[in-house]
Amino acid sequence: MSLEISTSCSTAREIDAARQADSVAFLHRAPFALDAYKLGFLPGFREDCGYQQTQYQGLDIPVGMLDNDFRNPDLNRFVDRFFEHEPQVGIVGDVCEPADIDDHVTAAREIQGSYPEAELIIVPKCQAVIDAIPETLVLGYSRGYADRLAHEFSDPADWRGRRVHILGGSPPKQLDAIRQLTRPTLTDEPPADIVGVDWNGLHRGAQFGEFWTADGWDDSGRDADHVTVRKTVRHSLARVRKFWRNHGIWPETTPQDEGLDIEYEGPNPADLEDAVCTECGTNVWRTRRGPYVAEYDTGAICGYCSYECYFSHRHRNNLEEIAGEQSVYLPPA
Repeated sequence: MSLEISTSCSTAREIDAARQADSVAFLHRAPFALDAYKLGFLPGFREDCGYQQTQYQGLDIPVGMLDNDFRNPDLNRFVDRFFEHEPQVGIVGDVCEPADIDDHVTAAREIQGSYPEAELIIVPKCQAVIDAIPETLVLGYSRGYADRLAHEFSDPADWRGRRVHILGGSPPKQLDAIRQLTRPTLTDEPPADIVGVDWNGLHRGAQFGEFWTADGWDDSGRDADHVTVRKTVRHSLARVRKFWRNHGIWPETTPQDEGLDIEYEGPNPADLEDAVCTECGTNVWRTRRGPYVAEYDTGAICGYCSYECYFSHRHRNNLEEIAGEQSVYLPPA
């Protein structure tokens, strides 16, 4: 005889709705954040980092999620950063003791006064803090490399009926947490409402030539000359998106669907600091057509005397333009 709990259609629909996130975030610097944004992830960064995109010409990535500096937390500074960047989602901070709740809630309320639609997350680090956080705020469920993970001090029942963001951990670990927080119970407890997930571990594997798959890390591209760290991260991001789609977690709408557009103005000859062709050393201004100019994901802007020099240099050095064809200026014939 099966001991599995049978669920009605209405309960199944409720669970499916609870499991579908509003956002899947990826916090990193440019150009990785740009690629994540194009794939539908919510881009963002920790308040003390930023996208570090000043090296790129005319690149403007929207700030979807702002994390706090957990190593050096400062609520007043975080509020200032939130007002500066105006993200959709903000992780206000970790709360280890009930006595610290009021300060974090006050900071969240200050933000909500100006940004009522923002999703603000407070991360409880002990069971007593969970129920003390107002229901208007999202609970952060630690699943990654935090000093204290949510399952170490609480049971799934403690999170049910609340809006929850899963912080860190690989997708399979996050999926396991989501299932525990939303599966049907004998006592008909409401599921947790999963509003978001985030994980930023893809870059660590990419540095060693490994990309993420649902079956684990794959190093088949490690010895391929044409596979850059950026391409490896992008490949992993696409597989993470597929994983969440297959399990019904991926959001119905993504940042680009909501009309946030990347504004990028490609390079032009005026951006060149040197008249010497990067490939052959010829003066780029003495050629018949003028300089070819390319901007790469390394942040470098290079000038060439001809298309052949541009192509040879890019190919030999495994370079990649930051925004495809827009990153290359071809002089008129």
